[in-house]
Amino acid sequence: MKCYVNAQEKGTILDLNKRDDLILVTDSQDVSEIKNYFGDRAAVKEFDAFFVKVGEGDFVEVYGFHGIVPNLEKTVWQIERTCK
Repeated sequence: MKCYVNAQEKGTILDLNKRDDLILVTDSQDVSEIKNYFGDRAAVKEFDAFFVKVGEGDFVEVYGFHGIVPNLEKTVWQIERTCK
């Protein structure tokens, strides 16, 4: 099975700040686990922290951003994995 990873700009942290279903992930070990989940591909290597929504033991939504301080004006990218 071949998997593809895509990161698409989706606004700012301010947009996500209104949601209570996302978890902020900044711990380096947890960040590494998320990157490994996506196969440590170029689309996710550049991100230092993530907002994630988890459901049924898997990631439902993942948003990455640069740096570990979630300043409201920072851009976020939605990361998606498609396997065929």
